[in-house]
Amino acid sequence: MNDDIILPKNSNIYKAFQSAIDKRIVFFTGLSGVGKSLYIQQFSKMAAKAGRVVHLLQWDVTREAFQTKDVMTKYPEIDGVTHPMIRKAVGLWTRQGILNWHKEYNDEKHILIGELPLIGNRLVEVVQQHDDDVEALLASEQSQFFLPVPSESVREHIVGCRTNSINQPSHERESADAPPSVVNANWQEIRDLAIRLGISNMANINDAYDPKAYAGAYEFLLKNRHATTLLVDQILPTVGSVYELGVVETEIAAKEAQVATIFNDIESKYTAEDVNDMINNWYEI
Repeated sequence: MNDDIILPKNSNIYKAFQSAIDKRIVFFTGLSGVGKSLYIQQFSKMAAKAGRVVHLLQWDVTREAFQTKDVMTKYPEIDGVTHPMIRKAVGLWTRQGILNWHKEYNDEKHILIGELPLIGNRLVEVVQQHDDDVEALLASEQSQFFLPVPSESVREHIVGCRTNSINQPSHERESADAPPSVVNANWQEIRDLAIRLGISNMANINDAYDPKAYAGAYEFLLKNRHATTLLVDQILPTVGSVYELGVVETEIAAKEAQVATIFNDIESKYTAEDVNDMINNWYEI
């Protein structure tokens, strides 16, 4: 496994990461196909070299605990997409999961690094303002949110690499990556959000990926958090899989009893129609 840091030390991204090494929590947000996995890998290695003990929060891992046989029978995937009730349950539990982690690993050497897709209600609850015990931590300067925004050419390269790694995976998680068709569909949803927010209009935006519209939409989603936009205009010479992270102490995931509790709580408070409305309006921060 390659443990080298491939980020140029004189780059703005490397410097931004260095400034966040002492944070309690560092989350990377954005669509599939913008480089989140690579930057999580690089930041994790930098944090470990700085003496931090790395813990991870990732959508795919956190979601797995909620996809039991009983849950999937009741809330099956729809055209390969996670059921709205599961997405809402994962998001709401994750806030409590972050708080539990913060209490259990309270030594300053521990750092939580995570991936927040946000789109379609995938952990968007982490950037929403909630009246609970973890909000102060998430809104504080102890928590840093990064938004990688690749140029058109860099994103084209990333999506091409994803196609190759899905077809010929060198790591078990690569085969589960979103294919280009899903990546493009997600971009279309963000494009529509940018139009809805007045960041772009129908006259100056088309189906092609637009970094400015993308950045504007996600910056809106991150308005209640300490967030930094990372403009990416350089293709990095990656070696091996971006999922090779080095030593990871724990990955945040719910226990069976916690899964049952969160579903009981949601089902007692909301109807299926209520949850669908929340999922459809996931961008309401």
